[in-house]
Amino acid sequence: MVTMQQVADKAKVSISTVSFVVNNTKPVTPETRERVLQVIEELGYRRNRMARALASRKSHILALIYPMLDHRNHHAFIESAATAAEEHGYNLVLWPLHSDNVSTEITSLIEAGFADGVLLMEVQLDDERVAHLQQAAAPFALIGRTRELSGIDYVDIDFERTVATVIEDFAKLGHRDITLVLEDLGGTPLAGYAPPVRTEEAFRDAIAERGLNGAVIRISHDPDAVAGVADTLLVQAPATTAIVSQHDAASLALLSALPRRGIDVPRDMSIATIATATSLAALTQPPLTTYVGPGHELGRAAAEALIARLEGRNGPATQVLVACRCHPGASVAPPRATPDAR
Repeated sequence: MVTMQQVADKAKVSISTVSFVVNNTKPVTPETRERVLQVIEELGYRRNRMARALASRKSHILALIYPMLDHRNHHAFIESAATAAEEHGYNLVLWPLHSDNVSTEITSLIEAGFADGVLLMEVQLDDERVAHLQQAAAPFALIGRTRELSGIDYVDIDFERTVATVIEDFAKLGHRDITLVLEDLGGTPLAGYAPPVRTEEAFRDAIAERGLNGAVIRISHDPDAVAGVADTLLVQAPATTAIVSQHDAASLALLSALPRRGIDVPRDMSIATIATATSLAALTQPPLTTYVGPGHELGRAAAEALIARLEGRNGPATQVLVACRCHPGASVAPPRATPDAR
């Protein structure tokens, strides 16, 4: 491995000059800087990140904290956050937490210097992890929103605007009986998970504002509950002509089960999903209409907000909301003029 001393020898400068150029800590004449950079390129020198961390007392590591739940898909958020971190000279590490030792793990993560700052995912309305981070005076940013947001850096899906758009789109097609399908997270570590709560509030507001009929069905991730979602829907909300789903497994189950009960999608019942990846639509027949979650955009924005704090760029808290955008499929249509009896 090429050393800084070898770079210094070939460039005919002191090792401290090479350090100044590599770490950008002191001014160097343009000619000298250019010569050092040319040698670095020729020799293929790479900075030793551990040495840099020891010298600066910073790890240049961001920890992305999330709970251990098998059914969650964080790929878009993680990929974009990691890319943004790398562009700014940081590494992103994933730090799964178990619900019974949140305080101990967060305290050790920060106090031991394993990470300079924290990105927090799967945020709950009242999230004890936020309180522990504030207590530890740790720099952090949220991918999601708590109930109290004063002075907190966060990015999140604009569930309110997204749901209002979906309901408006259905209403324009003539749908008046709309059902929202949500995850039932009761009894899990995410019982207070914010997105379903915000989505339900936004749904009820949008339905009331337009004088429509709305129902809410909560389905757990138990396989039997998911498999029975069509029967649950037809019992609890039999007049439904349009479904808004924030539960991917239930969406797939509905597409499979409704036709077996003589209900055509979308002629008899329309389905649209929110905060979903377009990859889901590619797996279904008919292809689902999805309101795509802005995971890549939010992951990057969260990482950049945290890095700005770490690098001393003070200012108002970063608070960003991005609505889901519609990716049309073939699962949405106007309701039948006279719905078939079910």
